[in-house]
Amino acid sequence: MARRAKGEGMLRKRKDGRWEGWFNIGTDENGKIKRKSVTAKTKTECQEKLTAAQEKFKEEQKILSSHNYLTESDPTLEKWYEIWINTFCRGVIKEYTAYGYEQRFRLYILPVFGKMKLSEISTVACQQFLVELLNNGRIRDRETRGPSLSPYTVKGVQRSLSVCLEKAVDEGLIEKNPVSKVKMPITEKPEMKTLKKEEIGAFLEETKNSGCYEFYYLELTTGMRLGEICALEWTDLDVENKTISVNKSVRKIKGELIITTPKTKSSTRTIRINDDLVDLLLAMKEKQIPSKYIFPSPETGDIRDTSAVTRKLHRIQERAGLPKIRFHDLRHSFATLTLEAGVDVKTVSHMLGHTDAGFTMNTYMHVTDDMQKNAADKMKNLIENSSKETKVIQFPA
Repeated sequence: MARRAKGEGMLRKRKDGRWEGWFNIGTDENGKIKRKSVTAKTKTECQEKLTAAQEKFKEEQKILSSHNYLTESDPTLEKWYEIWINTFCRGVIKEYTAYGYEQRFRLYILPVFGKMKLSEISTVACQQFLVELLNNGRIRDRETRGPSLSPYTVKGVQRSLSVCLEKAVDEGLIEKNPVSKVKMPITEKPEMKTLKKEEIGAFLEETKNSGCYEFYYLELTTGMRLGEICALEWTDLDVENKTISVNKSVRKIKGELIITTPKTKSSTRTIRINDDLVDLLLAMKEKQIPSKYIFPSPETGDIRDTSAVTRKLHRIQERAGLPKIRFHDLRHSFATLTLEAGVDVKTVSHMLGHTDAGFTMNTYMHVTDDMQKNAADKMKNLIENSSKETKVIQFPA
């Protein structure tokens, strides 16, 4: 048997005349040596196969060692974040959710807490961090929009950090989540912007001139999210039952448009549409370029770019002489106008794809308050009229 230098493996000729080579790759849980082996008809061939196996093993070990495995009981947030995002987020949760976490950590969280040990991150530090973000956290467009970061963005940063640290609690790295006791600063909720009743006619007239009337007629009669409309396929339209199935959404992640599942479980829904809309869509289909999408890109026939829709919307508003609002504000317009028209909250909630009617009520409290006042006034009038009609019966003494 020919011996090789340490680490280079060994060769021997077996009784059956074949050559065998092997090398050690470590030990198992019981301390027993583990080996890899190869066999060949000749010594030269066996040596070549052994060398190739050793090279492959070294490459595999190099790849494994390049992974960021956790070896510390109290890592820095930067170290833990890399493990958390790669192990518990990417490929596990929705891609756009993981992307949102990445963006918030890269822009806001890691520059402040990245080098700190998990045990060093306190509730006070987190509280101060979020207040500072709210007052002076804007990175882009500071000259035009000021230094303050929007409460919505700060809330997203708080949630991202909390989810990351909560997993550290689950893994026994820290005893409690320091973000759990943080109180978001009280801020005035921005006034909800919507299209008024008297503005809808001018808006829709301009959409006709711009060649996108059907798109916005659908939005104002269903309240769908922009990504949901852009993802609609002709197979989602049920002409006979006059319904549209919402079962996917378009998202832009790292500059690329992708089709994903809807935002929440309740976002997957079937919406009734009116006869006029069905006719409009079918007439539109005959004139547009062939595509599986109801509202494809006019240039490619593929997915329509949501950013392009927003840019065109602002041009439409300007030409119509209307205030600039977001596409999402058209969704608010649908909800507000239908509630004001007397449609019950549960129906509106289903059409919007909200998790429950309570969320819809909280979001549109200004409308539901008026509805409740109207209901209370109606009951007051009913009781008053009932009292007037009731005859008082007097019994003899």
